[in-house]
Amino acid sequence: MEDQLEMTRRSHTFPAPDKRTTLVSRKAGVSMEGALRKAKLHCLTQMILLQKQATHVTMTSDPEELLPASKPGSPRSNADVLKILLLDPINILIFAAPFGLLGASRQWSQGLVFLLCFTGLVPLAKLLGDATEHLAENLNGTVGGLLNATFGNAVELIITVSAIRSGLLDIVKQSCLGSILSNLLLVLGMSFFAGGMFKSEQRFPDGAALINMTMLCVGSMAFSLPTVFSFTAPPGTILKMSRVSAIFVGIGYIAYLVFQLYTHIQVFEEETDANPDEKGEFGDRNANEENEEEEDLFVLSIPWALGLLLSCTLVVAILSEMMVGSIEGLVKDWGVPPGFVGVILLPIVGNACEHASAVRMAVHDKCGTAIGIAVGSSTQMTLLAMPFAVITAWIVGQPLDFDLSPTGITVLTMSVLVVLTIVMDGRSNWLEGFMLMLAYCLVAVLYWYMPESQEHSHGHSL
Repeated sequence: MEDQLEMTRRSHTFPAPDKRTTLVSRKAGVSMEGALRKAKLHCLTQMILLQKQATHVTMTSDPEELLPASKPGSPRSNADVLKILLLDPINILIFAAPFGLLGASRQWSQGLVFLLCFTGLVPLAKLLGDATEHLAENLNGTVGGLLNATFGNAVELIITVSAIRSGLLDIVKQSCLGSILSNLLLVLGMSFFAGGMFKSEQRFPDGAALINMTMLCVGSMAFSLPTVFSFTAPPGTILKMSRVSAIFVGIGYIAYLVFQLYTHIQVFEEETDANPDEKGEFGDRNANEENEEEEDLFVLSIPWALGLLLSCTLVVAILSEMMVGSIEGLVKDWGVPPGFVGVILLPIVGNACEHASAVRMAVHDKCGTAIGIAVGSSTQMTLLAMPFAVITAWIVGQPLDFDLSPTGITVLTMSVLVVLTIVMDGRSNWLEGFMLMLAYCLVAVLYWYMPESQEHSHGHSL
């Protein structure tokens, strides 16, 4: 750098004008002194700039400091990113969590305790999902995808373990079934509807969607066979059959992960070179790419993401324990049907993260990603959460099986068929999303008016 400064001095050094040159210049009407002043000023400016650059290189030890500054408003530290996550408007509901814990310790109404814990779990579920996504961003694609697959339904798994420990096996089946229905009908329906408000028709890679639907059909088959067989099976046979089936379904989930994260990664990637059908689609695509670049700056480091993940998991486990313990009081005090609690209310808490992420992706015209979140979460619940629940109950000595009752199997099978007919063509619009939400409302009405005696008739759990 010093050599460059010396060369600049030499190249911009001019001899002093003599009298003869001055006279000639005056005769020509040109001021040589003015020209020299401009040349010296230019030389001085260049030297100052080079000196600043040399000082900056000497004082800077981090190579990233030499790169162009980030966009205004982008966070420069983990504290800034965490502040953005915590200041999300939905996180105001987290103030209900301490009141829920206080109510459980002070013997408040169990219905009120359930409501407070339920409200506090909604933002915690979203923060848990955000921490998982930030942790996955710092790792390679395979490990990141595995983390999302493992912790994506962490809230449901925690609630499941709490219910098994409390012996509420009906709630376990209901919450697993409700989570599948909520992702398939409510989350996917709201995603299609929200995306259709900004674009008349959205396209997505139908290959990944059909693979997920195939896995859902296999999972539905695993539930349907024990349910149908329970009418003629000897006592105890359904439990043994369900435990063995859970092992095979778990093996199927491992194969699904290998297919998704290793051998056929390209099948689950969003299409980037589709032909535009509407005016401005390329502009929207470029805007989406810019948004992705901006979002890459909002990533927590691994220690911070792990700290947030562990903190949220601990609080979720405590609140889930309190909420599950107050379900019986909620049913008795407020008259809420237990089927409605398990199939409709509990999945709202567990699916809060998937719900927000899927709708946001659909609004940004990433319908394929939205389907991957909604339908993929249903696949995880079918192939991972339910077998996990049966095996966990087996370990602790609880008789949990795959028998979901004729009503539950009918609702699940018809929901899978409805979604299958919608995703087959690789296109979506707001009407299809509205119809999916309408179907979910019909399921909610069914479980609100279903008497408890029918839920437990013929030895069924739903």
